[in-house]
Amino acid sequence: MSIAALSLLLLAASSAQAKDPAAGQRVYLANCMACHGMNADGKGPAAISLQPPPSDFTSETFWATRDAASIRTSIRAGRPGTPMMPFTQLSDADLDNLIAFLESKRP
Repeated sequence: MSIAALSLLLLAASSAQAKDPAAGQRVYLANCMACHGMNADGKGPAAISLQPPPSDFTSETFWATRDAASIRTSIRAGRPGTPMMPFTQLSDADLDNLIAFLESKRP
């Protein structure tokens, strides 16, 4: 096997591993649940005091205007004018897994 073929194989394997909804759920529970809720429905314990309210990841309305790239940007950079702060401490793999978890909540 050539070095190029092996590199492609390793890259494909790392990409597949980086999109693990179960691992993303752990990231979500540690970083997102307080605002977005245990069920990812925007009804976390802190949500009552937040304006605008946290996004509901189980809503068709949310997903009608979002894709993985826009969600990644919102998580990394925060959302100005909202309580959504940036989560720059998350690794790329954690972010990929988190997005996979959020996508699993799509109706």
